Amino acid sequence: MHQNNPVPLRRPARPRLATKVSWAAQAARWISAAGLIAAAALMTACGGGGGSSATGGSGSLTAASTAPASGSATNSSNASNASNTTGGTKTVSPAPVIAAARALPASPVWVAYYGTASAIDIAQVAATFKLIVIDADPGSGTPAFSAAQIAALKANGAKVLSYLNFGACEKARTYWNTVPSGFVSCGANTAAQLGKYQGFQEYWMNPANADYQNLILNYIAPRLAATGVDGFMLDNFEIVGHSANASAGPCDAACAQGGLDLVKQLRDQFPNLAFVPNAAPVQAIGGTTGGVSFPWLIDGVLSEQVYLPAVSSSVVQQLQAWQSAEQNLGRSNFFVGTLDYASSCTASSAAQSAWTSSQQAGFSPLISTASLSSICWWSFLPSGS
Repeated sequence: MHQNNPVPLRRPARPRLATKVSWAAQAARWISAAGLIAAAALMTACGGGGGSSATGGSGSLTAASTAPASGSATNSSNASNASNTTGGTKTVSPAPVIAAARALPASPVWVAYYGTASAIDIAQVAATFKLIVIDADPGSGTPAFSAAQIAALKANGAKVLSYLNFGACEKARTYWNTVPSGFVSCGANTAAQLGKYQGFQEYWMNPANADYQNLILNYIAPRLAATGVDGFMLDNFEIVGHSANASAGPCDAACAQGGLDLVKQLRDQFPNLAFVPNAAPVQAIGGTTGGVSFPWLIDGVLSEQVYLPAVSSSVVQQLQAWQSAEQNLGRSNFFVGTLDYASSCTASSAAQSAWTSSQQAGFSPLISTASLSSICWWSFLPSGS
C-alpha cells in the first residue's frame, strides 16, 4: 500500500467470475485462428497466394488485418506478411513492427510487489528478478517508489512494469475524485460505471467510454510512464470478455471493442512500453483494432490462481491459447505468467508444487501471498534469469 494511503490499492486473489462459455472450446478456436494468420504470413513470405480469415470475439481476425502499429521501431522476427484475396486481387499487409524496447525477458524469474520501496532490499530484488511489477502511482505526491528507486530496480537489466487498473477504478485512487481540468474523475463518470466490484472498494468501468479512455490515456498512463517504468500491467482486463448480461461488470460488444481500441491508443502513445494484461480472455486473440490484430499490441499475459488453491484447467487452457497464438506469430519470447497465492511465506510445499507445475506447462511462475505487500523468498527461488 502507499505510504500516504492506509487502504490497499490492489487486492489480488479476487474470485474468478463464472462464464457461460467453455474455455477449452474457445482456446481451440483461437489457436486455430492464430494458426491461420501464421500460415498466411508464411505463404506470403514464400510467394504463396490466397488468404484465410477467422471471426469471433469482439473483433474480426483476418489475415490482412496485421497493419503496422504506429511508432514502432524494429520488425517482429518471424511472421513477415499477411495476405488476403478480395475479388481476385491479392492485398498484402506487412506484420507490424515492434519496438525492441518492448521486449520482455524470456521465461523470467519475476515478482509482483505493491508495498513500499523502504520495506525491501532494492539491491536484492534487482539481483534476483528480471521482471518486477510495482504500483508506481504517484498518488498525491508520496509514491511508493521514487524514480531513482525504480531506476535502481532496473540496475541489473530487469524490466519494471507498473500496475494500471484497466477494467475497474478504485475509490482509494486520487483520480476517483480529483483530476485536472479537462478530465472526468472515475467517481463523477457514472456513465462509465458498470457496477460495484463485489467485495472491493472499486467499480467496473466501461473501457469504451470516451471520458474514461481520456482519463487513462492522457492522465493515468502518462503519470505512470513519467516515473521511468518499462510498461504497464493492465489489471482487470477480463472486462472485455464479460457478456452483456453478466451480473458483475456487464460488457456488450461495443464495450469489449472499446477495450481493445483503448489498448491500441495506448500502444500508439507509448510505442516503447510493454503491456501485459491480467486475465486476458481468449476472445481477444481474435480481435482487431485500428487494422491491427490485437495479439501484436501486447507483450505478455498473466493470470492469478492458476495452481493454488487447486489447479484451474480452464485458466491453464486460456494461457496456453495465448502462448500458442503468439508463438504462431513468431513471438517466442512472449511472457506468460502465473501468479498463485500461498497461505503464508512458510507454506513451502504447496508453493513448490505450484511453481513446478507452472514451469512444466511452459509458464513463468510467481508464488506470493494475497496482499502482495511482501516478497516470499522461497528456498527454491532461482537467481535472476
